[in-house]
Amino acid sequence: MKKIILGVLLSCTLMASHVALALGFTIEDIRIEGLQRLSSSQAFAELPLKVGDSADERTLAYATRTLFKSGFFEDIRLEQEGNLLLVVVQERPAIGFIGLEGNSIIKTEDLRLGLGAAGLKEGEIFKRATLAQIELELERQYNRQGRYAVLVESVVKDLGENRVSIDVKVNEGVTSSIGYINIIGNDSVADDQLIDLMSLQTPGFWTLFTKDDQYSREKLTADLENIRSYYLNKGYVLFNIESTQVAISEDKADVFITINVTEGARYNIGKLSLAGQYDIEEAEIWPLINADSGQIFSRESLIDAAADVRQLFGDNGFAFADVEPVPLVNEADKTVDVQYQIRSGKRTYVRRINFRGNTRTSDDVLRREMRQIEGGVASMADITASKLRLQRLGFFNNIAVETVPVSGTDDQLDVNFEVEEGLTADWSIMLGYSDGEGAFFGGSVNQNNFLGTGNKMEASFTSSSSTDSYKFSYLNPYYTVDGVSRGADVYYTKRDFSKVDVSNFATDTVGFDMRFGYPINDDTRLDFTLGYQRIDLELGTAAASEATSFVAAEGKQYKQFKTSVNWNNNTLNDFWYPTNGSSHGVNLDLALPNSDLNFYQLSYNYRNFIPMNYTESLVFSTGARVGVIGAYGSTSTTPFFANYFAGGFGSVRGFSNNSLGPKSASNSKPLGGQLLTTASAELIFPLFNDNPSVRTSLFVDVGNVHTTGEFSAADLRSAGGLNLAWLTPVGPLTLVVATPLKQKTGDLTQSTHITLGRSF
Repeated sequence: MKKIILGVLLSCTLMASHVALALGFTIEDIRIEGLQRLSSSQAFAELPLKVGDSADERTLAYATRTLFKSGFFEDIRLEQEGNLLLVVVQERPAIGFIGLEGNSIIKTEDLRLGLGAAGLKEGEIFKRATLAQIELELERQYNRQGRYAVLVESVVKDLGENRVSIDVKVNEGVTSSIGYINIIGNDSVADDQLIDLMSLQTPGFWTLFTKDDQYSREKLTADLENIRSYYLNKGYVLFNIESTQVAISEDKADVFITINVTEGARYNIGKLSLAGQYDIEEAEIWPLINADSGQIFSRESLIDAAADVRQLFGDNGFAFADVEPVPLVNEADKTVDVQYQIRSGKRTYVRRINFRGNTRTSDDVLRREMRQIEGGVASMADITASKLRLQRLGFFNNIAVETVPVSGTDDQLDVNFEVEEGLTADWSIMLGYSDGEGAFFGGSVNQNNFLGTGNKMEASFTSSSSTDSYKFSYLNPYYTVDGVSRGADVYYTKRDFSKVDVSNFATDTVGFDMRFGYPINDDTRLDFTLGYQRIDLELGTAAASEATSFVAAEGKQYKQFKTSVNWNNNTLNDFWYPTNGSSHGVNLDLALPNSDLNFYQLSYNYRNFIPMNYTESLVFSTGARVGVIGAYGSTSTTPFFANYFAGGFGSVRGFSNNSLGPKSASNSKPLGGQLLTTASAELIFPLFNDNPSVRTSLFVDVGNVHTTGEFSAADLRSAGGLNLAWLTPVGPLTLVVATPLKQKTGDLTQSTHITLGRSF
């Protein structure tokens, strides 16, 4: 029989609990009722009483408070049945589901991650304060994105079985833009100069794309560090940012930033010294310090010098060398003494090179690119070069390398390469329509890593009203272990130029090539080709007079034995979207003896990428292509069907494909030329900062084709526009919007170009 001797309602700190007490008894048994989700072992773990304890008003009140503090219970009641303590509880409901609605600026998964980091997720105990917590955390996440007018409302629904759902509706509002940035205390550096260092900017034309006029606390923190670094690199050693105020307008549409700084005096470098234990001559170290006493102090120079010295030791096998510049400020004479403390440690050797993540590519393909060898002295230069060679393969989306000390030794390490398999098939697809060509389509697949062997296989076709072309090629880049390559090409092309309003003739070409390549060094190769082709030429009615004259002299069928030599130097840092380095290529195609037509084609291709900032998000790129065709021996003229053409993607964007250059004297159709000159300049900038697969650039193209000996700068055409490239799962998709800057009457222009499978 249940016995209630004394009932006491505790203070409000116990909320809705009730305690029924006897004057005091010894607990012989404890029973907990009302549990639904919580296990009895979890409940007993929270109860600070056990069998054998004495129960009185104080101990039971303490037990009740402790159970409430656990956060699991909505209501608690303690009762006595003889010497049995009965604990009757009502559990708080659990969060069964959190629904988000109305969010578009911030992804749902990102909002859930933020809520989870704050301890608010499905399965957790629901408290009324949880609603306010959820709303506050979501508002905080939007505030970080510069949206202060956000409204968050939450609705709780009972799901049964002591569970609830929370439906959250978000009204994202408008983005708060920066009204002004005010810097106070900068006597030596102008406001504009400091604001240029910041990513946050007041609204302008570029902010339409960069969104830098939207306030972000993280961006402001980074900008303050940029300002601090600028001053420290200009000698203001005691520079300090005293305070930062961020104010929001009443309508929450504008943010006003005020930065208070103290510049202090400007300091010069005092004494420079080296200290520590190291096994490299100081004569090799001092040139890397790149500083002298009396120069303006620069923190960046100190850090760069330390990195260069560390690299020197790393290249000489001291992989764990520590180089620390220690500055000592002398306020009296406004100088900073700098001591480079060096601890080289032991010379380190590579025990093992490991590869992870190459699910498709065999280890042998990666290992043959290594410049660091197992068992050799660890060289950071060789490890970096190995990573760069893997990047140039184009097989992987990401490559990370780490050096790990071997446990139990102090002079060995393992080199681990973590790769992420990426696109190895370069798909190129063309679908379109033009007034001259009509409907056309084509495509190719270039397997840069055929069956994971590193070999290259390409099959392509093109079909239109004028052209049918087929090609198959195969290349083994490591035919020998030292990098000599061997490959073969088979191709067939049939083209009727009369159907594209160019000139009234057709060619039918079939050929076969054997290719060999030799590595000169890590960046430079020399490739050779030997081949044979047969060309059948057919003239149509009203053909160009130049074509008629050529056929009268040389006939309509040609057997060509040919060779080509290609020299290429490539220091680009990426296969698809390079941001640094250059590429040079010189190619000579030459007809061999016993060929029906004796002529050559000599061309030069150049591309260069220069990063404009340390993040390499802003890149300036230049490129050029020059080609010349000439005859030799008994042939007096070059074949007109081998001429260069200009215009379109890869040439002068903004003009129709192959439309530029000399025209026939008899029918004014494009005839091409023996001299090709094109050049381009591009400013590559980020359009979506969080999407590295998208690349945007503003460009200017200049160029044309000319008859031999008749080059004139006045004949050059130019165009400018916007180039948008997206690295899709089947290759880079490029959209070009261009407009001619210099053209002449009769030029055929084209405002848009689309291509899939080419990045630059």
